[in-house]
Amino acid sequence: MSTTNKQFIFLIAVLLIAITGCSSKPIFKTNTLSLSTARFGHAAVNDGKNIYVLAGANKTGFLSDIEIIAPVLGLKKVLKSKLIPRSYFSAVWDGKDSIYILGGVSIQNKKFKYEKRVEVFNIITHEVSFAQPLPAPTRINSAVFLNGRIFVFGGAYPKDGKLTASPVVAVLDITKGKWLRAADMPTAKTTRAVEKNGLIYVVGGYDRVSSLDVFERFDPQLNEWEQLPSIPFKVSAHSLTVIDNKLFVFGNYNNLSSTYSYDFITLKWETIDIGFKGSRHNATTTVGDTTYVIGGTKSSNGPFLDYIQTFKL
Repeated sequence: MSTTNKQFIFLIAVLLIAITGCSSKPIFKTNTLSLSTARFGHAAVNDGKNIYVLAGANKTGFLSDIEIIAPVLGLKKVLKSKLIPRSYFSAVWDGKDSIYILGGVSIQNKKFKYEKRVEVFNIITHEVSFAQPLPAPTRINSAVFLNGRIFVFGGAYPKDGKLTASPVVAVLDITKGKWLRAADMPTAKTTRAVEKNGLIYVVGGYDRVSSLDVFERFDPQLNEWEQLPSIPFKVSAHSLTVIDNKLFVFGNYNNLSSTYSYDFITLKWETIDIGFKGSRHNATTTVGDTTYVIGGTKSSNGPFLDYIQTFKL
């Protein structure tokens, strides 16, 4: 090989190393996936490999399908008419073979129904069964699975002809198939919750009057709440995820493109810019080192979104 060819190969190798080093952890990755059906008010959970996008609503009404997405392979499968058509509910994976679908709103005899039924979707057989129903139906509750129990936080329920925010925390012991009640949240609201190191953090929400800046932590072992310093913004209709030592918030009812983070080490909030396409009532889940923000809406009347935005944070 000539000296000139060797120099050329060496130069290409150096350039490749430099490019790889500069782009080893991009904060935003171009979308390669989208939903088969646009939706909002849905839920998204993952089993460490596949993402399950459940029900929700769009301009056609409430949805009953499940979209199963294998993000690494870029594959998806749609299971039609699997669930009760419902929206504004929550869902969790039990760490084994079941996804629990809890609360929300459905349609019965052309009227809204606040759902008590708890569906259980088997990710192996794709069959749907029912667990013990919720003690009381709630709209826009938030569920977290931890140590064999499902904690369902707040939501809103109809009372005297109007929606009322709830502080109730209902707990399903999966092994016993029995609902219990934990200590009430300090603030009644529809909200979002996530788990970190055995503690559950509740972020913002809506008390049927305004969006909230509350930040609360629940200790399931002690059955006790702690009110943390207020968030420096008010947020509702959002979604959450936890990655390592940070909590991320996507979307806001009145400021759709808002994205925030909370550092569990420094105990500080900040507004971040990651190129998030604004929405509310979306759903977020994290698989490996990638976070997926799925669907949502721009307003009560749409447009309803089929986006699957991907981020490395």
